[in-house]
Amino acid sequence: MIMLNKLKSLFQDRCPDCEQKLISRQEDMATIKHCPDHHYTEEIYNQLGVTIVYHPSKDNGST
Repeated sequence: MIMLNKLKSLFQDRCPDCEQKLISRQEDMATIKHCPDHHYTEEIYNQLGVTIVYHPSKDNGST
């Protein structure tokens, strides 16, 4: 059972900062996954083959 849980965790998207499971929603052109605490966001445009990643905790220091 432990091995099955480990395998399942490999396919779950998690926030790189807090390790919480990402919340996913489907829009017309994109799938959007985000951290419940807004540490991390992914926008996936399958038709275009594009993934946009927002990581505000790392972007705050760059000007």
